[in-house]
Amino acid sequence: MRVDFHVHSFYSDGKHDPRTLVGYARKLGIFIALTDHDTSRGIDQVRGEVIPGQEVTTEFGHVVILCDFAPEPPKSLSSLLDYSRENSCVVFPSHPFDIFRQGIGKQVFNYVFNAIEIFNSKAPRKANEQAEKAAKSLSLPGLANSDSHVKEALGSAYNELNIDEFRVEDVLQGIMKGSVSPRPVGLTATAKLRIAEWYIERKLGLEKNTRRAMREVQGN
Repeated sequence: MRVDFHVHSFYSDGKHDPRTLVGYARKLGIFIALTDHDTSRGIDQVRGEVIPGQEVTTEFGHVVILCDFAPEPPKSLSSLLDYSRENSCVVFPSHPFDIFRQGIGKQVFNYVFNAIEIFNSKAPRKANEQAEKAAKSLSLPGLANSDSHVKEALGSAYNELNIDEFRVEDVLQGIMKGSVSPRPVGLTATAKLRIAEWYIERKLGLEKNTRRAMREVQGN
């Protein structure tokens, strides 16, 4: 089974609605975790079809939490890790050494995580290499994720698990046991173009109009 553990919808700063992302990913043979920034609002749209999660903005930077329910975690990193343990969730630093996108940096060595994102399709190569070294030194599973904000970025990274049927608890256990193999692929030229276009649209403030229109169409 192929799984991407880091994907954003228009409920935070992504372009597309959750159902569009799920449909696009399935065509690629990939399951996804929906990890919008500091919100689980989009999970109801695709409940049972995604791994529920969030990319939490902690005091040190971004950390992803994945659960078998729509989480509402605290933002303090120590409290977040306690919440994760109490609820059998998985927590990993996202793009930890990407200084341009709120990576937590050396805090990866000061807290106990379940895994580390060692390949982020949008992070600089050096940042990914640092993350991989950290995962090896800490004997933690490494994850490869797209960090998709546009659907065309899906498929740029994923992870393989030896699971036949999609069950969230089995996927989370696979990460905890370290039985996950990262598959870094890289962004296509089309994906890079769509990312650049979306960045410009967001800077111009057009994403708010896009979200509002889509929600009105969908009745959300």
